[in-house]
Amino acid sequence: MSEKKRLHPISVIVNIVKQLKDAFFPLLLLVIVGNRTISMMWDIAVPSAVVMYTIVIGIVSWLRFTYRLEEGELRIEHGVFVRKKRYIPFERIQGVSISEGFLQRLAGVVKVNIETAGNQLGEAEVVLTAVTREEAERIQRWIRKAKEMINDEMMLLDENTASSFVSIHQPLQEEAKNIIFSMSFWEVFQVAVTSGGALSVIAAIFLFISQFDDLIPYEMLYKDAQTMFAHGLFDTMMAVLLIFIAAYMISIIQNMLRYAFFTVEKIDEDIVISRGLLERRKVTTPVARVQGIVIKENMIRRWLGYASVYIIHAGGALDGDHHGSIILCPLIKKERIASVISSCLPEYSIHHEFNALPKRACIRYTARPLYVLILPVCIAAYFLRPWGLLLLLWLPIVSYFGYLSYKAAGWAISPHQLALRSGFFNMKAMYMLKNRIQSMEASSTWFQKRKHLGTIAATVMPGIGARGEVADLDQEDVKTIYAWLKRTNEASKISSD
Repeated sequence: MSEKKRLHPISVIVNIVKQLKDAFFPLLLLVIVGNRTISMMWDIAVPSAVVMYTIVIGIVSWLRFTYRLEEGELRIEHGVFVRKKRYIPFERIQGVSISEGFLQRLAGVVKVNIETAGNQLGEAEVVLTAVTREEAERIQRWIRKAKEMINDEMMLLDENTASSFVSIHQPLQEEAKNIIFSMSFWEVFQVAVTSGGALSVIAAIFLFISQFDDLIPYEMLYKDAQTMFAHGLFDTMMAVLLIFIAAYMISIIQNMLRYAFFTVEKIDEDIVISRGLLERRKVTTPVARVQGIVIKENMIRRWLGYASVYIIHAGGALDGDHHGSIILCPLIKKERIASVISSCLPEYSIHHEFNALPKRACIRYTARPLYVLILPVCIAAYFLRPWGLLLLLWLPIVSYFGYLSYKAAGWAISPHQLALRSGFFNMKAMYMLKNRIQSMEASSTWFQKRKHLGTIAATVMPGIGARGEVADLDQEDVKTIYAWLKRTNEASKISSD
């Protein structure tokens, strides 16, 4: 039996800080309300009680939390008032990520998030708040080696296997680094500049301010806004511009800190992604859990010849991104994508060309943006004439953007892979292996039927938006793609029979 281990003592402070941060706004609201209705002693008693309770619970939780690796399982014992035991088999572990917060870096330790098949969306099954980097890497390697033994049917429950797990404290052979992709400082800066994110920063600021509704003098701010508008439209526009510039600069700094020292490694059958400056993260996801590849290009990056590459994996938000999505290459030259993908995921092919849409679909793409804009633009042009008539110039401009979307859309199939591409401002190309596609939908509206057109959509992971779709394909092409997948399903049924 392997020895039970405790987390580093810094985890006590980490957990206390986290609990106090989560309780800050509710506690602040409680103090404000209590101060108005009870007495000023409320301001001292309530925060003191919460802080003391959090400290005591944090220390006791640390003392009662232990873990060990034994007999193909991660075994955890925890609980303050009720002692709980959790045994997690290695084969259920889908991904392991390592990160370093500010406090962890001060103590020279890391945080380990372990994700399994049954955990909730975006939440880790187990979090080891503070362990040494050597211990974290040992856990990763041990789980990976044990899963390989299970997959190769070598995990036999006998004395030899048991003794191999007991040797967890023995140093494992270091694995040679195979860095497939990395980013220079200049590339990190380009990622930060072209990512945008100003609107998300502004939304976060407003969300923070909304927590203080009772303290903000909205009436006075409203009067100040009226005064600003009265002084002139130019001052108002300058104020708005300055806000967006400040938010954009904050977004650039956030993205630079996030993607600093970005590297991608291939270790055995795992993809290991490392990144971050202030908070260093290391994400490990098995190749077998990858469900698809998404290549995204916004207008600026496409003009510069760059793109972003994501992998869709059957798991949670290991890297702080959306559930089921991990960014593989934040910024990469488009001609390098094929070589990186072939090194990480050799089953996928990024070399083929896309089949264009039929010419009769062009009018639908160019007219589609006008459905939404033509009425409000015409109304605004009428009431703001004569200068408002210049707004009518937007109609041919957005129609031209629709034409560019038509030129960008396409599809491609190979014996084992389907690729769908759509969009213009944020063009997305999705690559899906035939055996990973969970569902496919072929549809045709009344207007599409008149032009012998249809829409094809394929999903690899339902419920998380892992879906590729292209509208206004030729109906024969839609049938071809649908039959391509249907033949596989029929073949699999015959082989199973």
